[in-house]
Amino acid sequence: MAKPNPLQPLARILATDAQIAAWHDRMQREFRLTTAVRRLLPRALADRVRVADAAEQALTLAVAAGAVAAVVRQRSPDLLAGLRRDGWDFTELRVRVQVRSEPPLPAKILRNPRSKVELTAFKQLAATLPEGPLRAAIERFTRRCG
Repeated sequence: MAKPNPLQPLARILATDAQIAAWHDRMQREFRLTTAVRRLLPRALADRVRVADAAEQALTLAVAAGAVAAVVRQRSPDLLAGLRRDGWDFTELRVRVQVRSEPPLPAKILRNPRSKVELTAFKQLAATLPEGPLRAAIERFTRRCG
């Protein structure tokens, strides 16, 4: 019976598998590039921009809205110059709008409305109780509900 393979650290698996290593390298490169691009943009725009693709000479940025894309396109010469200063050599900057569809928010659950009949029953109950914390709580409840 063959002995099972011993467990290996994830870092070693990432380094030895060529395809996974290429994906990991691309992810690391795009992360460093996204950080460099965000550093060159105003803080209000920086969080809305990410690197979608970094080919040899063309950099493709993905943004969430058309207005953000327009501002990034206007700043493209400054971005390319700033990236060159940081050691990234791109000649073309593409901006792509990727609107993400968020799942709809759950509807707000409205509190159950109390009917006048229920409130009058609570008011009658409070009137029959002796002074104390229970009577005060029921009176406070009826004032809040209606």
